[in-house]
Amino acid sequence: MTRLQVEHAVAGATGESLRTIRGLGFAMLAFKPREPEPEAAALVLDCPFCGHAVPYPGLVRDGSAAMAECDRCDVYFDPLPDEVYLATCALV
Repeated sequence: MTRLQVEHAVAGATGESLRTIRGLGFAMLAFKPREPEPEAAALVLDCPFCGHAVPYPGLVRDGSAAMAECDRCDVYFDPLPDEVYLATCALV
């Protein structure tokens, strides 16, 4: 589409004169494809009962590991440091 075609289309749609539309500066913009959004990342570990990925709870004030919780099993469990991994998909 050319600039003239854009101006005529806008003038036809708005009922304004071509002179008014040109004065407002309507023009084509270059198409720029959107950058893909980075995937969300989170530290998770697997529930020892059902295997579902659950969020890593981190550490408490004294430096010990907080209890992890599995909503599916409705249980709390002690996470082991070597079980924690980085997941790049949303937790469901």
